Amino acid sequence: MRYWENFTCIKFVERDAKLHTNYIYFTIKSCGCCSFLGKNGSGRQPISIGRNCEKFGIIIHELGHTIGFHHEHARGDRDKHIIINKANIMRGQAYNFDVLSPEEFDEPLLPYDYNSIMHYAKNSFSKSPYLDTITPIGLPQSAHIELGQRRRLSRGDILQANLLYKCVACGRTFQQNSGQIASPHYAYADNALLNEYEGSGDEVRKETSNNAHSTCEWRITATNGERIILHLHDLHLIYSENCTKDYLEIRDGYWHRSPLVRRLCGNSSGEIITTDTSRMLINYVNRNAPLGYRGFKARFEVVCGGDIHLSKGQSIDSPNYPLEYMPSKECIWRITAPPNHQVALKFQSFELEKHDGCIYDYIEVRDGSQSESKLIGRFCGDKLPPNIKTHSNQMYIKFVSDGSVQKLGFSAALMLDVDECKFMQHGCQHICINTLGSYQCGCHAGYELQANGKSCEDACGGIINATVSNGTIYSPSYPDLYPNAKKCVWEVVTSIHHSVFLNFTHFDLEGTKLQYTKCSYDYLIIYSKMRDNRLKKIGIFCGNELPPIVNSEQNILRVEFHSDRTIQRSGFAAQFILDADECAVNNGGCQHRCRNTFGGYQCSCRNGYTLHKDGHNCTETKCKFEITSSYGVLHSPNYPNDYARNIYCYWHFQTVLGHRIQLTFHDFDVESHQECIYDYVAIYDGRSENSSTLGIYCGGREPYAVIASSNELFMVLKTDAGLQRKGFKATFVSECGGYLRATNHTQIFYSHPRYGSRSYKHNMYCDWRIEADPDSSVKVKFLHFEIEFSERCDYDFLEVTEEGNTMNTIHGRFCGKRKPPIIISNSDTLLLKFQTDESNALRGFAISFVAVEPPDEDGGEDFDAVTPFPGYLKNMYAETALGDEQPVQHGHILPPSRLM
Repeated sequence: MRYWENFTCIKFVERDAKLHTNYIYFTIKSCGCCSFLGKNGSGRQPISIGRNCEKFGIIIHELGHTIGFHHEHARGDRDKHIIINKANIMRGQAYNFDVLSPEEFDEPLLPYDYNSIMHYAKNSFSKSPYLDTITPIGLPQSAHIELGQRRRLSRGDILQANLLYKCVACGRTFQQNSGQIASPHYAYADNALLNEYEGSGDEVRKETSNNAHSTCEWRITATNGERIILHLHDLHLIYSENCTKDYLEIRDGYWHRSPLVRRLCGNSSGEIITTDTSRMLINYVNRNAPLGYRGFKARFEVVCGGDIHLSKGQSIDSPNYPLEYMPSKECIWRITAPPNHQVALKFQSFELEKHDGCIYDYIEVRDGSQSESKLIGRFCGDKLPPNIKTHSNQMYIKFVSDGSVQKLGFSAALMLDVDECKFMQHGCQHICINTLGSYQCGCHAGYELQANGKSCEDACGGIINATVSNGTIYSPSYPDLYPNAKKCVWEVVTSIHHSVFLNFTHFDLEGTKLQYTKCSYDYLIIYSKMRDNRLKKIGIFCGNELPPIVNSEQNILRVEFHSDRTIQRSGFAAQFILDADECAVNNGGCQHRCRNTFGGYQCSCRNGYTLHKDGHNCTETKCKFEITSSYGVLHSPNYPNDYARNIYCYWHFQTVLGHRIQLTFHDFDVESHQECIYDYVAIYDGRSENSSTLGIYCGGREPYAVIASSNELFMVLKTDAGLQRKGFKATFVSECGGYLRATNHTQIFYSHPRYGSRSYKHNMYCDWRIEADPDSSVKVKFLHFEIEFSERCDYDFLEVTEEGNTMNTIHGRFCGKRKPPIIISNSDTLLLKFQTDESNALRGFAISFVAVEPPDEDGGEDFDAVTPFPGYLKNMYAETALGDEQPVQHGHILPPSRLM
């Protein structure tokens, strides 16, 4: 949009609902890249920028349709300039080359423009890339023709837009941070300004001598949250009362109805004029230039920050957004809302230089109007900050950049917010929860919110006072079948410095929790509720296997039961038992970690340390191995001779993200015991002994192969002072697949461990499960993609799916060398399957993933409901994003069969 503004007088402005009943909005529709021609009807008018349409030239082209441009090759006089080779056109696509009727197209304003951004390429909709569908005629060999270019507006595009919108010939749009402006007559009088004025000096002299440019318009556009300062060095115009004849007019905004800042005439100098918004409109009228009135010269600069009196929502952006912000910049905004209101800040995009302490580039938000006000947060990096709301009616925002790395910056919305729970008759029976721009009601544990959104009904669950005695929790209707569509919440509360243990005596819920999967139907989630009300998940359980004994970290254990609308089971019964938490005081005397156990506690040590005989202190171990290679052989100390007594050894395996270690034992001989309490090998699914246990082994039989769920595995060999054996020999290898946790921080994984240096292997079969927190979605973006191509992706492929309530959703099966589109899950999980055959092996892929807000289910209006295909041709253009590139090479998702 800025590109169109830079060459024309057209202005794209953010919609103000009070002023703009008709407006355009950007969306993604099944038509791919498509737009209505000019203003079509009233109200909201869509432009679809679909997958593979997110390219500069394609968006410029679609905006051209919105502005009012037809395709250049559809002009009524096109047959004088090009030949349409109908025999080379794909079947069913000939309508794209129809000539517009006189009723649909006015007489051409300008000569035929082969280089227009609105023209098709020479092989558009061709049966083959080597067959031309369009051939230019009557042009010399030296003519420079770029049929179908999507890089820039042609000179003809610019001239035509200025004619259609009746742009004045004098003036321009400024989008830089500073510059000079001079009226053409002043530039003619001052040779030093000729280069600042658009056009050459000879053109200025010619136009001035012909009394041209008596009216000019300059438009200065900054980013949201910036202001424009105009320094008027000299003004020389004829004087009239109220400046009704000739004048220089400055408005704070983008159009003639924007607030008037100053209207000047006569002689003046040294004036400084400042806007409150990020746009300035300068109108200049000088009909008396032949009498010697030379006009004016001025300088402008764009400054960031300032005082904002918030009466409605508005935006602020980093300087130069959406381009990279400038180095060594400091911007301070002081926002004030009306009394009894708060200031809310919601970031829509965010990318600043990253540092753990945010000491280079950062944005700082405070609850108040001063630099000493209470700090809410300091943010940097590429993680979108949370929604922020002040307690007072003022907010202080400071943006700082240093002289090194520059990123894209940020865009944020400022909003007025009222604490409805405090100032309104909200009607919530139990709890009122203030949200951004609204509020919602909640209920105490053991109650359910009714359909009216305000009342609470007694339900299963509740707050259990467990300070005195133990007790039992039952699922609803136990021992009979539990009801459908039920949610119960229990909070078992005991005294400070105590914890709650939960021991299941019966468990029977629908579903089975397998490795790398979650319970999707009926399930029980158990949390430790911390003193700051955070919930720390202990586990999620389903099926008919008794869960292990669990305990709260502090004095509150929260249990949530969920059932769906299908199969019912007998439910569960669980005893809660109170226990003194020895770890709550002085960490139980443990030097490193203290874990509360029933009736006692247990100390443990960090990686690289072993527990001293006193059971509390930690001593550094010498037998430790950090392993980062993707394969290898390992053995116990002194193998194949006997290992030593009283040793503690560990092996910490870490491979690249998206892969996992498989450990296979080929020889194993460790002192035997039924419960492996003397000498043993213990393997943990993670980075330390605090991770979940995959197995504890002893005796003379090789354990089965062990594989981690993520990219880290931890193994321990511990021996006592008794018998010794020869130990073990094992091999390890890094395998693709496993469990990945999506967070707000972007992470990257690869198709195979040696991605970038070697091709992927033959006959691979990899499964990844990427899971975010509940109520979040997973977003994956393909950074690189190169997989053997076949028409149906039958040989090598990557398939992306997710689990639904009744069946899996297939996002696509992909192969080839074209990057698949960005994918956002509808649930909190995406499943990726990568499979290769025994033939060609290529480079593979790199994928980034991150947790995001769930997609908006309201997709807007359906184009086909407005103008059914193919009847849309009279008022709508629908096109693909192919350009000069090949189609996306995959089987399930194909771009629309209409050309850009």
